[in-house]
Amino acid sequence: MKITQIFAEHEVTISFEVFPPKTDDRYATVEKAACEIAALHPSFMSVTYGAGGGTSKNTASIAADIQDKFHTPVLAHLTCVSSTREHVRNMVSIYKEKGIENIMALRGDIPKEGRSIFEYNHACETSSPSTTASASAVPAIRRDMWNAKVLPLTSVI
Repeated sequence: MKITQIFAEHEVTISFEVFPPKTDDRYATVEKAACEIAALHPSFMSVTYGAGGGTSKNTASIAADIQDKFHTPVLAHLTCVSSTREHVRNMVSIYKEKGIENIMALRGDIPKEGRSIFEYNHACETSSPSTTASASAVPAIRRDMWNAKVLPLTSVI
């Protein structure tokens, strides 16, 4: 279910956020916690991308598990500050394969060692073929998702 539909149908909503584990051996612990949280019947649950994208490899799996096993709508984060266009397209494809309809594209934290990739600076910028240093991930996500509606951050808060 789209987050926009949840907001349209309910005057009051409640959501919880899940953080991917820092190590693979903690995945089961996060899954158990997500199950316990889903039992509270939130309007939706969001899954972060991890600080600096460091734990992002489990975001799609955790989000899909919450949605499929616990029947709770999910909002998967997609941090773009240190991502190439190819990586963003790949993540959108993975989310789509797993049936995840809601993505929150955001800049994210700049890694401690600094940025090595400068393809995305602001999720709200308009991209064009002539823009090289500061292109937005949002038009790419809209194009790559089926009838995707990418909400401005203020609509999600």
